[in-house]
Amino acid sequence: MDNQNLEQYLFELEKHLSDFPPSKRSKIVSENHQHILEAKEKFPDKKLSEILDDLGSAQKVANHYRLDSGYKTFKPRKHPFLKWFSITFLGSIAIFFLFITVMVWKFTPIAKFDEKTQRVILLGGLIDINGTSGKIKVFDQYQFVENKFTNQFDGSFELTTDMNEILVNFESGVFNFKTTTSKKASWNCKLQMPPEKDIVSILPHALEINLEAYGGGSCDIEVPVDATLTVTGTDAQVNIEEAEFDVMVEFENGNLNFAPNPEVEYSYDVRLENGQADPFDSSTRPNAYEVKFYLKNGNIRKVSGP
Repeated sequence: MDNQNLEQYLFELEKHLSDFPPSKRSKIVSENHQHILEAKEKFPDKKLSEILDDLGSAQKVANHYRLDSGYKTFKPRKHPFLKWFSITFLGSIAIFFLFITVMVWKFTPIAKFDEKTQRVILLGGLIDINGTSGKIKVFDQYQFVENKFTNQFDGSFELTTDMNEILVNFESGVFNFKTTTSKKASWNCKLQMPPEKDIVSILPHALEINLEAYGGGSCDIEVPVDATLTVTGTDAQVNIEEAEFDVMVEFENGNLNFAPNPEVEYSYDVRLENGQADPFDSSTRPNAYEVKFYLKNGNIRKVSGP
């Protein structure tokens, strides 16, 4: 049964990398296979399912490699029938709610208040104030409150040549990143909910700080020189100051502010679906740090350092 589960895991991993060159795809699958076998030898009391849970789902591992190689993250495609059905169904729902909205607009104020989540929604979501997560949206502009959270969480970890990447996953908040000359990555966070022991994980090639289950938060994170930083989430303001490391950031809504180090060369890949992005001039030097920003809605700004 273990062999069957392992083969299924590797099959899923390879499937999520189907658009990679065959040699690179084969190498990634082989490396992860070897890591799993080494983990089984190192921790003989652990079940295979526990080892795979520690490693993360095949899609999650594949998306890490996809971001690292400049590919968009994998999202399962819908069957054409489901897509057609969804469009038809959602279109009908939209027409229905448009009718309801007109009626509500005529007879009552367009406002929604939720005291439990401290949320206020006005004009059908054009204005959305979320007191719990600290997010404020006014039309297509986003702001985030940084110092409203009270649950402290901090720590540090020394990176190595073989494990030189930091992964940060989140739901909502403000995240500040800057370079440190120390070999230790360090973090100082304030979270909406009390932190648990499973926030930080040591993966085969990376240190992962996973804040997805903790709602809103704010973090100051120091990244060692020449490391790799990968940041993914939903709603946020991300500030990166004078990076001397490779960085890949992908999230749905918010603001991304990048203050380049004037003495450092960067190679940029900036993609924004809706909003405004400042121009970024890439260096052609081979030793330039890679900077990849993928944002769906919001603003990507090039700002001055401190």
